[in-house]
Amino acid sequence: MRARGFTLLEVLAVIVATSVVLGVALSTYVGVSRQTRHAVETMRETRRAAAVLDAVARDLQRVVLVRKPEAVEDPLDHPWVFYAEAQPGSDAADRLLFVTRGRPPRLSASAESDLEVVSYSLREGQGEVADFELWRRASPRLPLSLDRRISDSEDDGSLLLADGLAEFGVRFVDEAGQETAAWDSSSLLQSGLLPTAAEIRVALVDPEDAETPPTLYRRRVLLPVRPLDFDELLDPKSAVGGGKKKNGEDEEEDDSEGNGVCEEGPCAAMTMCQAVDCAAKLNDSLTVFLKDNAREPFCAHRGQIPRWARQLVRNPACR
Repeated sequence: MRARGFTLLEVLAVIVATSVVLGVALSTYVGVSRQTRHAVETMRETRRAAAVLDAVARDLQRVVLVRKPEAVEDPLDHPWVFYAEAQPGSDAADRLLFVTRGRPPRLSASAESDLEVVSYSLREGQGEVADFELWRRASPRLPLSLDRRISDSEDDGSLLLADGLAEFGVRFVDEAGQETAAWDSSSLLQSGLLPTAAEIRVALVDPEDAETPPTLYRRRVLLPVRPLDFDELLDPKSAVGGGKKKNGEDEEEDDSEGNGVCEEGPCAAMTMCQAVDCAAKLNDSLTVFLKDNAREPFCAHRGQIPRWARQLVRNPACR
């Protein structure tokens, strides 16, 4: 008895079915591989952008500015400055210069300041793809006079912080809550002033997909240290020094009158947690009070803050 074999039609059916299964499996594998590669590239891009945002945010949070003393008549003799320059038509600054505090001093026998002058500058990249490079320069020497020059030359100690950028910029918020693209603490309009907050923007170029708009990453940071006025800090009769000075005579502080002055001062437009360091470790009752009034106007509740807690107010003029 002869064994029955497969017909040609059955063999072709098996081949077709196998081809369909292999095609679906291959298509699924390719799709998963593409998604995995895209996820890895997105994660890498996010980490690169976060590194740039972290570096700039860390410097901005350490900014310190000393107001020009009255004894210094010429503004050019005062080296302290916060300067940010925006290109014509741009809504964000891409060149910055300021003084920070927090640089770890070197281990040496001589005392060394923790201040340093930091600058950021954006320039066009050198590769075939149209991109930008972000350069950072840090110098431990405060100049003897006002110097707003920003260098991106390696000869001056500038270091490449990031390349392959599609966009970089910083916008600032003043004490009235208005946004601006530039800042100059040595100018007549913004003399001795610092922004209360800054928004950092960065986007990276995708060399494989130049047509798709790049993802814009943002980071908003507060500048916790307000401008320092040594003349006022050293005056025991000033409001910052602990007293109250009016018409040359000392008067006892009146919180109700202080609230009225507050509504006309630099903290008038701020909420409670914009003016006060709500993240500080406090007693339970004050913590609950700040939490309940976090979005309320600061000046309306200023009188309810105990005097011992007034140091939590970031701007000394609002205390």
